[in-house]
Amino acid sequence: MKPILELMQSRLYRGWVLTLFLLIAMFGFIDRQIISALGQPIKQDLGLTDAQLGLLGGLVFALLHSVLTIPIARIAEKRRRVTIIAIGVFMWSIATVLCGAAWGFVQLAVARMAVGAGEATSQPATSSLIADYYPRDRRTSASAILVLAVPLGALIGAAGGGYIAQHADWRMAFVIAGAPGVLLGLLLALTIREPIRGHYDPPAETGDNAPPFLAVLRRMVQRRAFLHVLAGSAVASMGGFGINYFLAPYFFRRFGLDFAESGLMSGLISAIPGSISMLGGGLLADFLGRRDARYYAWVPGLGALLAAPFYMLSFMQGGWPAAMAVLMLTGLVQYAYLPALAGVTANTMQPRMRASAAAVVGITTNLVGAGLGPLIVGSLSDTFTKRAFAGDFDIACAGARAAETASAGACGQASAQGLQYACMAFAAVYLWAAVHFWLAARTIKRDMS
Repeated sequence: MKPILELMQSRLYRGWVLTLFLLIAMFGFIDRQIISALGQPIKQDLGLTDAQLGLLGGLVFALLHSVLTIPIARIAEKRRRVTIIAIGVFMWSIATVLCGAAWGFVQLAVARMAVGAGEATSQPATSSLIADYYPRDRRTSASAILVLAVPLGALIGAAGGGYIAQHADWRMAFVIAGAPGVLLGLLLALTIREPIRGHYDPPAETGDNAPPFLAVLRRMVQRRAFLHVLAGSAVASMGGFGINYFLAPYFFRRFGLDFAESGLMSGLISAIPGSISMLGGGLLADFLGRRDARYYAWVPGLGALLAAPFYMLSFMQGGWPAAMAVLMLTGLVQYAYLPALAGVTANTMQPRMRASAAAVVGITTNLVGAGLGPLIVGSLSDTFTKRAFAGDFDIACAGARAAETASAGACGQASAQGLQYACMAFAAVYLWAAVHFWLAARTIKRDMS
């Protein structure tokens, strides 16, 4: 037993664990979000509306994902978490490949639901595992590295998906995106050991039995700071998922870039500044949080406060270089909430509560953020597009509306303007998120003690 414990606590082994989970999360995010880069060619091929695109990237994925997250998390409190994650990786990877075989909205929606079901295994069990591999004062930093999967996945998925769609077709992009997950699942099952639960936690908090789910909810409700950090993060994720989901179509419609260029631009916007924001936000929150726990709320709160005006300014730019520059500035401040949310969750929950708490966090951010964000922006885009068009848009632009860019006629101009106004209006939700982080700071010292 002692050699195994020494191995699991070694810096090299923990580095491999974190690297592998980063890769799994990255390809999971690619499989989840590649549809945003492929939205325009899918829309043209299958004749979809922006609202339908929003459903495919939002609620269609999020509903089954959310339904399964709690029961899987409860199993993860008692059973081997590494095995649970490995099964999920295989499932969502195969489902992503099957997305490429869809011939209509319904078939694509079913495949997307299967992707969501597979990914329901990942977040709760991974959060619980990371808390058992790292001590309390390093968990937010470890989480900051892990959430780099979001910008890295966004870059690879958007740039790669757009390139493949431009030079081959969107169906092949799904196949290429899903295949690596099978190898990662095998590596996980063969090389990662199950750690001892609560290894770095006080003995009084570490029990042999998982507490009832109601006890987990009671502990969460009793910690108002946690609730406000969760609410602020959910609203911020709604803004990010909603706007970023439509960035590739926006560059295509507004500035006339092709699929590959649009995908690359949207990927770069999320990846480079997003990585700095997440990693820097996590490290800064841990560094300052050792002196004053309120920084776990102040750091993401400041980021959300700045994100709203930066987003609005970016969509006022008349050229794609200026728009991209301001969007990258937005990315530098908007993602600090992700590592803070993970760290606050781990530090306010007991060891056998963490997977269940992470499941609640995942359900909230998925339904509110990933679920509602793209749907609301897509619906707003359809509404603003019809108002911007002089006539009946549905009749005049049927069949041609998806293919036209800003330079290709009245239909394309209306479509570009509708999406522009939708993104500008939706950016205001970041101000709402900032209020929750400010409220969390009022009680976070007590709740995390």
